[in-house]
Amino acid sequence: MSLPPLPLQPTVPGATGAPVKRGPKPRITAERWFIAALEQLALGGIDSVRVELLAEALGVTKGMFYARFDTRESFLEAMIDYWRQRTTTGLVAELTAMDSAPEDRLTRLFAISRMDRARTGAWIEVAMRTWALTDERARRALEEIDRHRLVYFESVLTANGVPKEQAPARAFLIYSYVIGDTLLSGDRTAIRYLCQAMLAAP
Repeated sequence: MSLPPLPLQPTVPGATGAPVKRGPKPRITAERWFIAALEQLALGGIDSVRVELLAEALGVTKGMFYARFDTRESFLEAMIDYWRQRTTTGLVAELTAMDSAPEDRLTRLFAISRMDRARTGAWIEVAMRTWALTDERARRALEEIDRHRLVYFESVLTANGVPKEQAPARAFLIYSYVIGDTLLSGDRTAIRYLCQAMLAAP
């Protein structure tokens, strides 16, 4: 879509005597605020998630933030809930809903680290875990998220014949592998298949 052409002569609002018409204020959804905040979190840590910076990034005023959220603290809590749903609750529900064989679900676990959403969100998760070192809300959320993910990993492993007594340890190893594979750079195609074969062996 092209931009409209610039006027040949500058105009002065109200010069013709007609009332000045103001365009509608941009409507910013809660999700856009959360995404902007998570991006800012990844760039500069929690201290950089400030209302004025978010408003500037979205091209709106601070007043529009407070028209939607009561306080910065309530916003941060809602941001955590949004992140939890986007990265864990919703993702696990999506994977669980897929009608596929147990071995296919196991293969999909190892593919998580190569999903677009995992790679784009890796540094957000690092920043969230750093924040959790000093913030109780973030710490509780991450503990819940880790438990939720590990329970799902265990269920996939037991469905693939891994004994129940071994499933928690194996799930932890695969979970650690997925996190590491998401964060580390470089081409690890050959060693990735070897690691998967070792971790997925019954």
